[in-house]
Amino acid sequence: MRITYVLPRPELGGGNKVVFQHAALLAERGEEVTLLGEGPKPTWIASPLPYLDISAGLPRLPEQDLVIATFWTTLALARQLGAGPVAHFCQGYEGGLVHLHPLLPEIEAAYSLPLPAITVSPHLQEFLHTRFGRESTVVPPPLDPAFRPRLRLFPRRRPWIVIPGIFEAEVKGIPLALQAVRQLRASGLACRVLRLSVLPLSTAEARLLAPDRFLCLVPPAEVARELPRADLLFFPSRPAEGFGLPLLEAMASGVPAVASRIPSTVDMIAGYEAAIPLVAPDDPTAFAAAARELLHPANWRRARRAESQAVRRFRPEIVGERLAAAVRWARERALQTAG
Repeated sequence: MRITYVLPRPELGGGNKVVFQHAALLAERGEEVTLLGEGPKPTWIASPLPYLDISAGLPRLPEQDLVIATFWTTLALARQLGAGPVAHFCQGYEGGLVHLHPLLPEIEAAYSLPLPAITVSPHLQEFLHTRFGRESTVVPPPLDPAFRPRLRLFPRRRPWIVIPGIFEAEVKGIPLALQAVRQLRASGLACRVLRLSVLPLSTAEARLLAPDRFLCLVPPAEVARELPRADLLFFPSRPAEGFGLPLLEAMASGVPAVASRIPSTVDMIAGYEAAIPLVAPDDPTAFAAAARELLHPANWRRARRAESQAVRRFRPEIVGERLAAAVRWARERALQTAG
């Protein structure tokens, strides 16, 4: 099959990374995959797949078996290509993001298009059906093999806590995580903080809690080297979070995590709730309390074992098979809708 993915700006971020991962899985299965993006081919991820910069205009493509839009702004672009049936890869409902509320009418109009969708989590599948009456199937991100655990038996006495995400993005809940760290320190736990973000450290964040280390715009390969050295991860995202790739990567790296109880995390750790704590997304005290419990050596080791089991269903060979079936399904549904 000939398959084209249409990206927004290919800037560093989990959503774009997952698109490249899915495209690679399809290429490994013998499909002819092309990526289009509104900017030059990114250097932060290695990909041998054909890539076209569409910032100056849409190219003429040979007939495609499926064109997959990957962001609400690319739904119209995918249709304008006129290269084949169109599907929607949904990693989260953009209308639920605070900074995009002024564009809500345009987002809802795009989501109202009768296109089949591939979602990354069951709650998005349910949302698309309930809110827009659209059919979809679920294919999560695959594990990145670069994220692997280190052999460790105990957390450090001065544990490193990783907090990934943009401070200014309301959906990421970073201020809450920093407040939880302040509570931990006030209780006597001398924890250190590693912050990961695609934006520089802001004055507002530094005023709330200056991190011990701040890594900005580091590529996935560097994150994969840093993450297994940590003792704990805080994932404080709010319900609008579509999946939560940093949580999956922490679990794959053997880093116990405290995460918000939101639809995407509930699905990710299904069956392992006893060892992987989920707490209210608006409660820094609950984050701090769960962290203290999780840093007890026995609990910490139990969480690592549970995480290694929970991530197995995200192995690339499993996700690749689901993705191949989803692409065939989306093509059939798109052709039926167009007919």
